[in-house]
Amino acid sequence: MSFYSQFAEYYEAVFPYRDEVAVFLKDYVPAGSRRLLDAGCGTGHYCGRFAADGFDVVGIDLDPQMIDVARKRYPAPMFRCLNLLDVGTLSGPFDFVFCIGNVAPHLAQDEFARFVADVAGILRPGGVWVFQVVNWDYVLARGGYPFRPRKLGPGGAVFLREYRDVSESRVRFLTRLVEDDRTIFEGEVWLYPMRTDAYLRLHRARGFQLIEHFADFQRAPYATTADAGSVFVFRTRDDGESNPTV
Repeated sequence: MSFYSQFAEYYEAVFPYRDEVAVFLKDYVPAGSRRLLDAGCGTGHYCGRFAADGFDVVGIDLDPQMIDVARKRYPAPMFRCLNLLDVGTLSGPFDFVFCIGNVAPHLAQDEFARFVADVAGILRPGGVWVFQVVNWDYVLARGGYPFRPRKLGPGGAVFLREYRDVSESRVRFLTRLVEDDRTIFEGEVWLYPMRTDAYLRLHRARGFQLIEHFADFQRAPYATTADAGSVFVFRTRDDGESNPTV
């Protein structure tokens, strides 16, 4: 069983639904949109919110336990257990696609490039693509990065995360859930970072236009030196537009 399968029942306690995230995402859904895709939906709480607002929502995640939890909690969206690299097999077009929670760096750099090309292929002209990652410009300037411990509810459970072996090519991501000095579970995966200028070049080459770039969902200005996140908002070209520039 993978770490993420073990983690599924704790996911919403560690990464709870945040209304500010839903509001941010909805602000960028193009007018008149109907079909939305959450790529890397986890247990599906943002899919559930959009479905409640009347959208036709698809959520995909590689982990079957995550998808099982999502289906039980949110019956309205359509959930599929699917690799991000297979997003091009979905029936399009979509009006809005998002991938948040630092899911994208689970793909190696060349895989992420393929994924972005497939996202461009399933978005309608003028569709919007939002993804959020950690600020890799900041993390790559350090040899390691421990996250602040996250306490889960009134009990003694604490979720611990850390980046080790940080390099331009990959980063080791260690996670552990402890309670009363007892390890409930732990996991380790490799992540594949990209600097901001690399993300921008890649998207420009695939026909995307940058709309906004923030440090978080409160729209704080992005800075390479900030210990924060990195939230990109891109748009595909409308029919008849010339190649966009970033």
